[in-house]
Amino acid sequence: MGAITQVAVGATSDEIDRKRFRGSSRTTLAPDVIARQSRVALLAFQSLPDRETALAFLNSEDPALGGRPIDIASTSEAGAERVAAMLRARMAPAAKID
Repeated sequence: MGAITQVAVGATSDEIDRKRFRGSSRTTLAPDVIARQSRVALLAFQSLPDRETALAFLNSEDPALGGRPIDIASTSEAGAERVAAMLRARMAPAAKID
């Protein structure tokens, strides 16, 4: 015999299967990785002209960094600082107003 499972009132079996499938494919990141990614992403959104430019910066290969900035920031605190320094350097010329 098959196992009997408890179904929430009003939930269909399709809804339960979708929730189970989505939950199994998630990757859990360590809190320190999430913090570094968040910090670098926030800085990118604040320092670059628009959302699309920030996303392109974070997700495109950067030869100077040796990879995608979001991946570099994820690896270590030193990597996150390298990406942040690059973003601050991009901001510096725009901040100077004559």
